[in-house]
Amino acid sequence: MTDKAWLGEAALVREVRMLDRKDGETVADKLERLWDTQAQCHGGSFHAAEEMLLRWLLKNMAGPPTSTAAETIRRCPRAWDILGAIFSRIPLFSLAKSLADRRFVNVLQQTLKDISRPQQQQPQVAAQLGGADSDVEMANASPPPSPTGTRKRKRSVSTTLDLDVQSQLSGCLETAESVFEALRTLLSRCELRSSDGLPSQRMGAEHVKSLFSSSATKTMEILVPLLTLCRLAVNRSQETPLKGQAEWLSTFSSIWDLHLQSSSDAADVAAHLSGLGTSLLGNLTGFAPQKTLGISAAVQQRWARDLRRFLARNVILPSRAAFLNRGSQEVIQVTVNMAMVSAAVSYPVLFDLVSKQRRILGDKTAKKDYDAWIQAVFDATITALQSRGREKNRVIVGTIMDIAAERNTALSATSLRTVCKDYAIGPKDDWKLLLSIVKLNPDVFLVSQDGQVLLEQVLEKTRESQSFEADLFAKALQFIVSLAKGYAKARDLSSFVKVWLKYLAVAEAPVKLEPLWSQQELVTTVAGLLETSLNAKQLLEILDWLSALTQPAEIVARIHILEAISGGLSQEEFVDAASMKTFEAAFATKISRKELSSSVSASRWMIAEKTLSRGTLEESDQVLSRVKSELVRALQKSPVYREDTLAAFKCCAALWLSNYPHGEHESEAATLACAFLDRLDEGDGHSKSSSWSNTETSINQETYTSWILSSIVSLVVEKKKSVPNIILSLLSPGEEDDTEALESIMSASRLLLENETITNNYYLMHELLETMISRIDSSKSRRSSSTTRVAVQFLLDVPMDALSRSQREDIMKRLVLPLCRNQDKPEKVGVEFWKPVLSLMVKLMGRPTFYDEMSFAQLEAIGRSIRKSHRRSKEGSSADDVSEEWADFQLLKQLAELTIRQMANGNLEEREKAYLTGAVAVLECPCQDSDVEPRLALIQSFISVIQHSPSVVKSSFELEGLKTSHLLPIAVPPITSGKWRGKGLLPFLTALEAMGVLDHSSVAKALSGAVPSLLEAGNWLLEHGVQGGMETRMFLAKHFTAAMGSPLKIKLPARDGLDVTEIGPALDRAAVVGKTAVLEYVDAATQDADDGTRLGYLQELLLQDSDSSGSLAHLLVVHRLVHHISAGSRPATLPDSHSGFDLAQTHNILCNRLRATVDLSEFILTTRTLYLLLDQKAASMTQWNIELTLSSISALCSREEAAPTSSPKTYHCLCQLVEVVIKRHRRRLDGHFHILVTVLQSLLRRLMSLASSTSQQPHDMASNVPAPQSQHWEKQARLFARLVTLVCEPTAASVSSSSSSSSRPGSVLVSERDRAKRYAGQHMGLVLMQYVKLQLELAPLPLAVREPLDTAMYSVLQITTPDGLQIMSDAMDPSGRIIFKELYRQYQKFGKWEGV
Repeated sequence: MTDKAWLGEAALVREVRMLDRKDGETVADKLERLWDTQAQCHGGSFHAAEEMLLRWLLKNMAGPPTSTAAETIRRCPRAWDILGAIFSRIPLFSLAKSLADRRFVNVLQQTLKDISRPQQQQPQVAAQLGGADSDVEMANASPPPSPTGTRKRKRSVSTTLDLDVQSQLSGCLETAESVFEALRTLLSRCELRSSDGLPSQRMGAEHVKSLFSSSATKTMEILVPLLTLCRLAVNRSQETPLKGQAEWLSTFSSIWDLHLQSSSDAADVAAHLSGLGTSLLGNLTGFAPQKTLGISAAVQQRWARDLRRFLARNVILPSRAAFLNRGSQEVIQVTVNMAMVSAAVSYPVLFDLVSKQRRILGDKTAKKDYDAWIQAVFDATITALQSRGREKNRVIVGTIMDIAAERNTALSATSLRTVCKDYAIGPKDDWKLLLSIVKLNPDVFLVSQDGQVLLEQVLEKTRESQSFEADLFAKALQFIVSLAKGYAKARDLSSFVKVWLKYLAVAEAPVKLEPLWSQQELVTTVAGLLETSLNAKQLLEILDWLSALTQPAEIVARIHILEAISGGLSQEEFVDAASMKTFEAAFATKISRKELSSSVSASRWMIAEKTLSRGTLEESDQVLSRVKSELVRALQKSPVYREDTLAAFKCCAALWLSNYPHGEHESEAATLACAFLDRLDEGDGHSKSSSWSNTETSINQETYTSWILSSIVSLVVEKKKSVPNIILSLLSPGEEDDTEALESIMSASRLLLENETITNNYYLMHELLETMISRIDSSKSRRSSSTTRVAVQFLLDVPMDALSRSQREDIMKRLVLPLCRNQDKPEKVGVEFWKPVLSLMVKLMGRPTFYDEMSFAQLEAIGRSIRKSHRRSKEGSSADDVSEEWADFQLLKQLAELTIRQMANGNLEEREKAYLTGAVAVLECPCQDSDVEPRLALIQSFISVIQHSPSVVKSSFELEGLKTSHLLPIAVPPITSGKWRGKGLLPFLTALEAMGVLDHSSVAKALSGAVPSLLEAGNWLLEHGVQGGMETRMFLAKHFTAAMGSPLKIKLPARDGLDVTEIGPALDRAAVVGKTAVLEYVDAATQDADDGTRLGYLQELLLQDSDSSGSLAHLLVVHRLVHHISAGSRPATLPDSHSGFDLAQTHNILCNRLRATVDLSEFILTTRTLYLLLDQKAASMTQWNIELTLSSISALCSREEAAPTSSPKTYHCLCQLVEVVIKRHRRRLDGHFHILVTVLQSLLRRLMSLASSTSQQPHDMASNVPAPQSQHWEKQARLFARLVTLVCEPTAASVSSSSSSSSRPGSVLVSERDRAKRYAGQHMGLVLMQYVKLQLELAPLPLAVREPLDTAMYSVLQITTPDGLQIMSDAMDPSGRIIFKELYRQYQKFGKWEGV
């Protein structure tokens, strides 16, 4: 022992001996000084002082309950802090003896009993606390400053240990904090495996555990106060964090696990803990109305999980087993009785726990037994509620029924009928409860006479639906819809139709329908159920019954029902039997238009439309003869924007289609439809956006347009020989339309072009294109008009094949010629005009397009107009953002290249010669300083195209003279002048790009003296996130690599905004330095380097000190560099390095960084780089790299924080890393397979915990709504299943090795795959056991996640020997053995694995 340790031990002994000295100092002060001394004493090989202190504390705590001194020390948080520290220092064997001698468990019981019963705050105590409310005082708040100085650990506890203060809620929770932490420390030391520590330590651990090995009744004296303390912490009105609070319920469960087990454990837990536990769980999971909790969200989630697991394993599952095996309901009855005190919260929680337990699959009687168990719990709950008031129980029963309906729990009709009578029906019906009942079991209302009476009582209330609120109206409608499905399921849809008619008809007002029963959702539902629930004979009987109705209200109502029948006919048998009969029933009685509402009239026209669309020509004639006069009157005289008018128009269109082509009534129907379209164009005196009546459905012009486009647009165009105005109106903006209106019109044009009916109709597309081309006007006055902008965007979106050559030439002429005529006096055109116009030109010139007066001078004129527009837009502005102008010149360069390529592709005719000669003449003309950018773009385009043209073209022009005499004099000054800030940036970038057409020697000769300036420019621009930084660096990398030193050591801008005042506003890094630019730069910088040099670059990148700025691009550079390095390259050694650097060290560094990564994008990119190393550079990986990969994955899966490892994307990346290890490095796992098993267990836990938590969010357990993220985990479950199957059924390539056949005698006769399977079978059982264990610990998994995991476990069972299966079964507890047995049974039936 060192001198420092000796001094610390001696000081601790001194302080312990002074505890009993009566020197006027308080016990609190002595404990505080002892705590400070103990903190400075780091322990050693002696522990006598700690044992003396332990015995003294327990002795002074063990006084009788009436002893004030003993209670004061028991309530002292510092005393328990000291005990916790002692528990971690004394050897377990000695510790167990001291705890037993001093009756530690009795002291603990009395302490918990004291602090679990806080006293009400007294006025004098409030005064001592400064008026603070003890319920909201922070438990870890600092005390007032002491004149003696501050202590190392502050706590809101009086130095005099005032018993009244410590008896308040805040004082009790402070003590509880220390007690829980001491217990956690003690129990954690006892978690030793058979291979851990010395035998004496393991024996001591068992002795400590034996202190808690008492009966369930005695253990409850500890557990009940512990759970009470948790509830006190939750019920605080303000969140108050306490140390180690998340582990409280875990400690609670650990103490219960140490008790002496007996057959009455479940009953004891139910009697003592179920009421308190379910109430607390309700607060944690959202069943209780309490808005704020006294704990944090993370603690709330952890407690909810631990408490749910405890109640499920110790109450729910044992009570279910007792019920299924012996028919005993004792445990559940005790639970129900104990939960009665807080029934409003506890009963829904209890039913939630019961219904959430996974049903055992496979057994013939399993579902029946499961349903009987759920029914028994439900009946016990409902029976217990009968002693309470009806109104109090309504909310409780409603919550329980919501849970049952959401999970589709099978409950008997008798019990549900009782619930309906007692709670759903009354002076004010509970439609939410009624909806839950009918969803669970429609037979409640359909089977017995009592059910029919109940149903009639409920349905009578629907006659008053006008007075329903919106929420009640929606629930009542869903009730009727579910009722219709129940009738259909019972094969009695005919009875529902009669009920429907009864409540649909309104006798007092024959022309009206009951609103609730006339909803379109009900019509759609019945239509969908028709053919699956009835045969043709039954359908005809219904139609006969409907046709025989004579009452006016019934005649109107039957039309609505006939619409549902007509809409449900699709099979030929039903169509032949009932289509015309339905029409005849609808039009059997002549009804005045004044007697029909718009909706009923629309239903008649819909029936006629369906009949026409399905019928023969003869039936079409019959329908027309019946409806012709009404149809003509409706289309000619009825208001256009009305529901029945739209339905009549659809009927007319169906008549047209049924007679097309060359039908008898084709011309008549076409004329009538086109005449109605003319009415639509005229507006017919009504506003296009207004409805006909406030009580009718609003129909507007967009309704007609969308329907016409989806049905008869081709017929209309063919008939009228033009595009209807109603369609053109979609593409016709107003003169004063704002940006939002233009975006809406452009979106409509895109939707129009996505319609294949339109794009496949040649005539229609031709007319549309001609119309839009005619709207292009690039003159000064109309250049920026909305009409031109819409036309340009429309033509830009049109497929290229739809444009003929003449149309392309016409468009180019309209765009180019006005621009060239007005170039001297350009109109003030916004810069937004150029991008779509130039994009359209580039698109058109992609095909041969030669328009009149075509010349190269037009391109220069366009370039000058672009420059002037941008220059004018920047007048009066200090910002010099060049990104938009740079993009426009890039489009101009593409346009010039396409145009020149057309002229230079092949033999030169007169037209081509004239164009190219004119181009040379233009380029040889003197260039003004203001026109440098367009001239450089055009001369670069000309040279790049001509020098790659056929020799006959290339020989006709002197390119070298053009380069030396015209390109270099214009391009060199902007580069060498050093004016690359502000207005000089665009010429600088344009000149750099133009120099790319020259050879390396010419560039080196012209710019050799400008390299330092270029380096400065590239670094500055890149660092400040300005356009052109990467382009400058890439130019240097291509032509002056040697002058760059370390070309890949670049500093990229951060993601946030930049304060760049000299150049302009900060640009987003993704726009300035894109992924493609970074990759191209790395390729250019390393194209001539060998692997050694590349490894040196990689070492510099990975070992340099860099902050988070630009880290994503930094990782991208590393990834690309690794891609270029060959596997097995010799290590590179830097001048200041003593050892070589290789890809194995790269892998090591990236693995270490992966553990510290918190950004999702960086995490994914790092894992992809590791995957690249493990897959394509496998020869460079060592055994250490493989094990480091697996250990890193295991560590990442063990993270508690939410990001980034909780994302499905990161889980996918981790699975890919494990997969590549299994496939490419399986031979390295021999002798190290336990590491792979640990990784698979970690991945499985991560998957199941996240999938179960997203399927059941803890904060919304009452609604049981699956989270949207749960669907993503199905894919991840399949990825994990793939890993397991790769291990259990390895591919031949993964187990093959060049040395494997010669390393073992006789191995030629042994299959490597069989050997690998046998080896895996010795270990993979641990993964299966983890799967079974997690099913008990976590919430049930979604079915889509569980299915692939079950399949994966089948492959484990396939390779496990019978002895291995027996070992696994013996290692599980009874609950796990049940799940394992069922899994094995399913495997025997369906899971015989056949390989990958």
